[in-house]
Amino acid sequence: MLEQIFSSVARSKIIKFFCVNAQEKFFVRELARNLNVQLNSIRRELSNLEEFGFLKSQEEGGKKYYYTNKEFSLYTEMKNLIFKALALEEMDVAGKMSKITGLKLLVFTGVLTDSPASTDVLIVGKVNKTKFDKYLRKIAEGLPEELRYTFLPLSDYIYRLDITDKFIYDIWANERIVVVDKISDKIQAKRLDEYNFKHFRPEE
Repeated sequence: MLEQIFSSVARSKIIKFFCVNAQEKFFVRELARNLNVQLNSIRRELSNLEEFGFLKSQEEGGKKYYYTNKEFSLYTEMKNLIFKALALEEMDVAGKMSKITGLKLLVFTGVLTDSPASTDVLIVGKVNKTKFDKYLRKIAEGLPEELRYTFLPLSDYIYRLDITDKFIYDIWANERIVVVDKISDKIQAKRLDEYNFKHFRPEE
């Protein structure tokens, strides 16, 4: 989507990266490595975006660092466009992930929802991990750090839920996006059945 809007893969990656990481400064080689874009393309697009006004630069320790110009007249509009596109892209990827065989629970949290949870993607079920890789890499594009993801077998997840494990608690107690949940309703129904069985007393 962004490639069509900005007419360049490299340019769309850079704009997205600097909108997501608007508080940070980056030097050219660091950007080329993070975005997996050739050095010459990075230099050309950075120069164009600085001339356009979206970016600023400064010299530090013999290196030229680029950063987002938040005073740019179109910054708010561009940021809103980027985040709307990211949300649509994320949901499109999530839709594809949700069709993977064996998946019981898929939750986006952590850096994806500005949550303090210690993972970014929770995946529960008996799934082929390699099938998730390309989708997880797609979601991770433009993030300042590697995406943290956790695979759990269903039995392990339920056990952690029963003992109020902090890792699981932090996911559910904070902002999260539940993409797939084939577990919670069944668990709640089972617990209600158990409660009714234990506390049922026949009338005298």
